[in-house]
Amino acid sequence: MIIDAHAHYTSAPPQLQAFRGRQISAYARPNKGILQISDEQLNASVKGQVDRMDEWGIDRLMFSPQASAMGHQFGTPLISRHWTEHCNDLIGRIAKLWPDRFSAVCQLPQSPGVPPEEWVDELDRCVNELGFVACNINPDISGSADPFTPSLKDEWWNPLWEKMVDLNIPGTIHASSTMNPAFHVTSSHYIGQHHNAGVEILSSRVFQDFPDLKIIIPHGGGAIPYQWSRHRGTHVMMGLEPFEEAARRVYWDMAIYDQASMEMLIQRVGVDNVLFATEMFGAVNAIDPETGRSFEDVPSMFSGIDWLSDEDRLKITEGNARKVYSRLPVKV
Repeated sequence: MIIDAHAHYTSAPPQLQAFRGRQISAYARPNKGILQISDEQLNASVKGQVDRMDEWGIDRLMFSPQASAMGHQFGTPLISRHWTEHCNDLIGRIAKLWPDRFSAVCQLPQSPGVPPEEWVDELDRCVNELGFVACNINPDISGSADPFTPSLKDEWWNPLWEKMVDLNIPGTIHASSTMNPAFHVTSSHYIGQHHNAGVEILSSRVFQDFPDLKIIIPHGGGAIPYQWSRHRGTHVMMGLEPFEEAARRVYWDMAIYDQASMEMLIQRVGVDNVLFATEMFGAVNAIDPETGRSFEDVPSMFSGIDWLSDEDRLKITEGNARKVYSRLPVKV
């Protein structure tokens, strides 16, 4: 069985973006409004994902709203809340339409300058009313603009960690868009933010204060495996827990699109801390000219790692996910 820990709803019907356009146009008069998308339209919109899952042998997707469209950096807290509720409702509906293939992962109504205690109620709603199994956490709410988001090591985040532990759900650190025009959103900004967030939380007291907290760092942690000894040295100089031990307090998804990089990640953090992931359909939904396959064809790359045992493979494709996503049904 293969559980894919990282997938986004990038194929939503056009009504969703049309609604967002109207919402932005009415910036000064925020209103939740009504988003009308039928079940038939939702089914049609995820047919590509289901077909690819069948082709690649993937049994279940951890499915979340499109990351770049979370748009936390834009608008007011009320605009963010309305947009978040609509996006999460769609994900919840898809998970109910396809209960054996999709598990729902929510975005949060984050907004610049607004503390977590004012948006954890949406997490509560998604988990307890809609059956969600995880959340995405934007570590750069303002999109690298003022007011800057506190480091993940800051106690500012504690209300979120407390709620996640209380609900027994994991959170994936995932950036949204940036206000800095110098950075490409899904390459420079995303990967840089995931690297930075990982470095910050691994050098913190978060896991001492919340030992049951489950955090996932996507895309192999950006450049962390490549810069491994730089971070090891920093931890030595600062008198912190050895970096290699800290790195095993979190989980890392392998949506990296390169076999050598996947192997480095697994060797650095260990088979017990890696989650199978493709990002289907993500930022590089294109054909690799060298292989003729999709860049997201993680199954082919993963199968090429010949030094993994069958037990190791089972951990990465299913066992670790079952440890992390405790609200998954027993039979998925």
